[in-house]
Amino acid sequence: MSIQPIRDEFVIADDITLHYVQWGTQGTPIICTHGMTANAMCFQAFADELAPDHRIIAYDMRGRGDSDKLEDGYSIPIYAADLAALIDELELERPIVLGHSLGAMVSLYFAAHYPTKLSKLVLIDAGAPLPWSTFDTQPDWLKASISRIGVPVPSFKEYVNRLKAAPFLGPYWNDYFDLYFKNDVIFENDGSVVSKMYREALLEEAEPANAVRLDEQWEHATVPTLLLRAGRGLLSDNDQLLSEKDAQRIRQTIPNCQYVNFPTLNHYTIIFGTEPGPGQAIRSFVDEK
Repeated sequence: MSIQPIRDEFVIADDITLHYVQWGTQGTPIICTHGMTANAMCFQAFADELAPDHRIIAYDMRGRGDSDKLEDGYSIPIYAADLAALIDELELERPIVLGHSLGAMVSLYFAAHYPTKLSKLVLIDAGAPLPWSTFDTQPDWLKASISRIGVPVPSFKEYVNRLKAAPFLGPYWNDYFDLYFKNDVIFENDGSVVSKMYREALLEEAEPANAVRLDEQWEHATVPTLLLRAGRGLLSDNDQLLSEKDAQRIRQTIPNCQYVNFPTLNHYTIIFGTEPGPGQAIRSFVDEK
């Protein structure tokens, strides 16, 4: 049985309303930022591992989940400013900042530009410049994830069955995926569902004008850092989001960086509790004095 959030609320952080959940009532606060098309509930597996003695807070980024979906204002610097405002609004004193995928890119930028607002940094399967520059050159697994955005599906059961057909999801499916995808959609009166994601956010954040050189942030991330990499490909042996070469570059450039590679986990399974290793690595890191 998963640990239930003790908070499931909305907060106004500067000029935007953000939805957040919190698991746990005591210990070090850990604030979690999710990936490109995700929502806060992707961190339930980590909450089950850590919430008995840590406060785990996860929020829906702007344009995602139940947070505000403004017409514009979608870029890594803006997401980092939202995170800073949320930390202030929740009165968190130098929390540990954790991010997965796009959330790791935001967290890295945050650590470089708001160094006094966090105590440690956890980057999960991202943090290097992306190996593509246009939609056409994105890996097929990412195109598949984006393709569900804005497309109505007759039922939630069919929605899930389509997701399970993906070879990088279906064989590893567990209760964490069910919980996450229930929070991914709006349930219409006719039984159909559609993703909550605001598609225009994806288009704006991908514009060249919004590009951030992630490798230029590495040396400015001065807090103790943990980098976790998913070493397993999704549709081929070499379509990982974070290459081993780039992971080593991050490890060598961030001044105080620990690195753990998980060769049997892919970009999704690394956060969905299919193996205990990632949660255990995070626990060891956050508890390290």
